[in-house]
Amino acid sequence: MIWIEMSRDDIHGGGEWGFAKCLWSPAYKQGKRNGSWLFWNNILRVQKEDVVIHLRGKGHKATFVGYSIAATDGHETLERPPQAGMWGYATSFFRVLLKDYQEFDAPINLHDFFTVHKEALIAYLHKFQTPPTNRFFVLQSNRLQCLNGAYLSKCDEELLSLILCREAENNLAVVSSHISTSEIWRKVKQRVGQTQFSDAVKKNYHFKCCFPGCKVNDPKFLVGSHIARWVDNPDKRGSISNGLCLCVLHDKAFENGYFSLDDELRIIISHKMEIQASDVFMEYIKPFEYEKIDFAGILPDKESIKEHRFRCKVSI
Repeated sequence: MIWIEMSRDDIHGGGEWGFAKCLWSPAYKQGKRNGSWLFWNNILRVQKEDVVIHLRGKGHKATFVGYSIAATDGHETLERPPQAGMWGYATSFFRVLLKDYQEFDAPINLHDFFTVHKEALIAYLHKFQTPPTNRFFVLQSNRLQCLNGAYLSKCDEELLSLILCREAENNLAVVSSHISTSEIWRKVKQRVGQTQFSDAVKKNYHFKCCFPGCKVNDPKFLVGSHIARWVDNPDKRGSISNGLCLCVLHDKAFENGYFSLDDELRIIISHKMEIQASDVFMEYIKPFEYEKIDFAGILPDKESIKEHRFRCKVSI
């Protein structure tokens, strides 16, 4: 999932609640303990590894400055920001920790964005049967403008492509000021694709680690593991058959060649001395040699498994 954070001030809560450190909001409107606000409630919908695009500043100075990755799921907390400002009335807050902030080499001015892409953005809004309620901008009197209070809003790939100028390559003014956006686009697209792949793989395995004997079934501790690496196999990117649902421990073990699978989907173990000397290997991997993984709806691709065996030097 992709989100857009619209932050108007420089303080942003201060300390570990500062800009690019986390997303946060009061859990309710002032004077209304049960009073909710869509753009605050969105924080609770954020999942770990979601992409957050940062829109910062006011008026003509507002710019898309970079992006971060969600380090946690959205949650409610009794912890308080050091500088809560006008939101200090709240006794609880919504929060998402962030990581891996990447600044755009050239900030993308919001006014320029609305001007250059006006026709495309209006067409984008008109595609919805009813005016979208979960976007950061609206069309009023034939004028595009930010929606007041839209702190955290949804962003799909079409909107993201406009923000990163993928459709504006004939506009020299835009291209000259956003030279590196193609690289940013590649990175963000890769993040989004990996998240979608991971979600699909976990669903295929009914949200349970497929390693024999492992009972982990909490999505927070599950990973959609690639069998054949994305970097070496662009044609297999996004294919559910190129994934296994594993808990974080077995994911790391699989990634580092502690085990692989044979053509019958049975566990085969590494015979490298440094791996066999590992306590993790002896306790969590070796006892399950030759046992089959828990089958899924879509079975793992045998060519991908063969490639994993070759890469990790695990023989049948």
